[in-house]
Formats: sequence, C-alpha cells, structure tokens
Amino acid sequence: MNALPLLLLSLSAALPQGPDEPLATYQLEGRTLPVTRTDVAIEMAFHLRRRDRGQQAVEQLVAVTITRQAAEARKLMPADADVRAFWNELQEQLRAAGRRPEDIPAVRNTGEAQWLADLAVQLAQERLVRQELGLKADEKVSGDMMTLWLQEQRKSALVVNDPDLLPAGAVARVGATEIPLIELGMLLLRTAEDDERDRFVKQVVYLAALEAAARKDGLQVTAADLDAAVQKHKDDAAKDPRYRGVTYENLLKAEGLTPQSIRDLRVFRGQILLEKLARARFRDDDLTTELQNERQAVLDRHGARRRLGLIYLRAVDETNPLVPRTFADAESELGKARERLQKEPFDAVARVVSEHGATKAQGGDAGWHRRRSERMPAAVLAAAFAQAAGEVSPPIRVEDGVTLVKTLEIEPEPDDATLRQRLRDGKAKDLQNQLFDACRLTMNKPAAPAGGRK
Repeated sequence: MNALPLLLLSLSAALPQGPDEPLATYQLEGRTLPVTRTDVAIEMAFHLRRRDRGQQAVEQLVAVTITRQAAEARKLMPADADVRAFWNELQEQLRAAGRRPEDIPAVRNTGEAQWLADLAVQLAQERLVRQELGLKADEKVSGDMMTLWLQEQRKSALVVNDPDLLPAGAVARVGATEIPLIELGMLLLRTAEDDERDRFVKQVVYLAALEAAARKDGLQVTAADLDAAVQKHKDDAAKDPRYRGVTYENLLKAEGLTPQSIRDLRVFRGQILLEKLARARFRDDDLTTELQNERQAVLDRHGARRRLGLIYLRAVDETNPLVPRTFADAESELGKARERLQKEPFDAVARVVSEHGATKAQGGDAGWHRRRSERMPAAVLAAAFAQAAGEVSPPIRVEDGVTLVKTLEIEPEPDDATLRQRLRDGKAKDLQNQLFDACRLTMNKPAAPAGGRK
C-alpha cells in the first residue's frame, strides 16, 4: 500500500466538523465576539476560489466527490476499523520518514472524525482502482494508477468548475451534485499553514470593525461606488507601463479574476468603504487647514518623491572577521568610488563596489522615497533631498556602514488638491490600523491535534 504521497497531497473533502470552533475572539461595540472556523473558511473561499490555490482545492473536492460516488455505487466504502488500521499504518510511514503526523497542516487543523472520513475516501479509491484493474488484495496500488483512474472517471463525470457558470454558493458541480462554497473554505482552512490562517482571521476582524464603523456613520457601498472603483482600477492599470498593450480583462484573467468577481470581493468592497469613511471623517476644509498650518510636515510625508541610488559599504568602529573595515576605511573607499563616477556610470560602479544586497544587482537603484521614510536612514534622505537630480553626495555615515547616495530622479511638486488626497490616504491607513487595534484580537490556543493520536 503506497499511501504516504497521497496523505501529503491531502485529497480530502471538508465535511461537517461538529461545533463551530472559535479560532479567536475580539472586542467590537462593547461585545466579545468569536471568529469561528466557518467565518475564516468563508473568507478564504471567497478570496482564493479563483486563485491557483483555490482552483487546486476545487479539483481536490471534485476528485473526492467522484471517488465517493463511485465507491458508494459499488459498495466499496471501507468500514471504520479498516480506516483506523489504514491511519495507523500511515502514521508509521510518516514517522519512518522523519515526520510527525501532527506537523502536517491537514492533520493538525482537522478533527479526528473528519480526518478518518478523508482517509476512508482515499482507501476507497485504492479499492476502486484495484477492482478496475483486477488486482489482488495484496498487490500495491501506485499513485500513478490512482491518478490515471481518476482522469478516466473525470471524463464521464460531467464536471463544471467555472465560477461564472455556477450559482454563487457552489464551487463545482459533479453530475447533479453541487459542491458548496463552505466545503472549499473548510478544505483551504484545514490545509493552511498557521500564518495564512492567522492572516485571514485578522482580515475577518478588520472587515467586521470597518463595516461597524461605516454603519455608525451611515455609509454603505453602492453599485455606483463599485462601478467607479472598477473603472479606477482599470484606468490605473492602463497607465502602468508594465501592462502596456494588455487589456484590463486579460490582466484579470491571468489572475483567474473577472470585473464581476472583483466587485464581489469583500476586500475590494472594504477598500471602497474605507475611502468613503475617510472622506466623511477627514473633510477637505479640515485637511486644507492642516496643510496651511503644517505644510512642511505634510510635504515631508506626502510630497514629491525622489528616486535614489546607493553605493554602500559595511563598516564598524573596530574591525572583526566579518567586517574588516572601519568607518574611516569605508569613507576613504567610497571617496575613491565617487571619483570614479566622474568617468563611469553609477550603476556599473554600484554593481562592483556596493555591498547593499537589496540594490546591488539593480545598479544601486533603491526606488522612490519621500523626505520622511522608515525604509531609509534619515541622513541618506536629507542628503538626497538637498541635492539636484544627477548629483552624488559625499560619503554618509549610517548605523552599520557608509554610503553614497545619488538623486536619480525628482518628481514634480504636487498641487494642494493632490496633497490633500495623499494626506487623507495617510489618515485612512492610520484609521485602518486603529480600527483593527481597538478590536484587541486574541488568538485561541489550538487544541492538541486529534489526528496525531494512534
């Protein structure tokens, strides 16, 4: 029985798992609320169903449905005792391979009843293949055999998995059997790594907080809002030089999306709602006053950007085996590199001299920055904004080395209307963080994995 590869594929269906286990709790409008498995599963299903990961999970659900239908028709579904014996054998194979069963997300995130139901389908598929090929009970069924059997069964199964041809609550249809959206979500949740699961928990909480704040302000997303947002999305794509010559529809298609599916995404609607909330809470008159009173601070955070080039050398006060260069040494070396720049292109010198891993391969190009940025030392930004386009600074000492900075390009200064909008966008980002932080999200400690027991 060659079952280990199939276990790792987690060919499984998300069957009901009893009580809807809370994965976390949060505070909203004076109440303590749970984030349940169903909440997260639905969020994942809506967000991922058209992406590669979601489509792969849909194919798994289709495969399970085909297998179960065939096994039930031929009375080949295994008894509980057979399934438990199968699971014990799989655990031994995993441990022999140096892996703990409970370290596999599909095991760790699954109740024992669900996991045994998954294994029953897998064992049924082996029986179906064995019967189809006339194999003896002790003959091995390989993964290739099972794949080929499934491919042949699928040809006659009348499968529909195009989201645009299905009702909103279904992700696939096999014959007359529709696979519900919640099954996809549960499968995605069960096979998710912890960081992915936690990301969707946070998304559920943030959207709940955002929608509550919008209700309090009497705001909602209308069809006109969606139309305008999709059009802006389309216009922004048309202006992006990376997508020149590619239609908006084809861009979406490459990601498994359509204009309608974009409209249906809760995250997309959430972006619109946040923008409406920001416009209601941060009015033009108030932003104009702030701009008049704190113009330089606003310009520092939201004004014209500059594209920077860096040539950087690591340095320390006292040399060591890892950094055999003092700050004085680095300043001397970069002084010579600066002289080379009078005859050689900046990007060529940066590729040879610089030790800045993030930009060396790009010829020192560090991208666009505003006068205040957490992504760049203040001394570097001060030098870059004090010089004209094309100029290179003297060596600048930073915390862990010395750098030259070239101001590669300078954006035009924005007008006040643009500054107000950027100021509002920054406040919207702050509001987003405040709404989430006020929820005081608490992740529940996961229970001991039932699937890991023998």
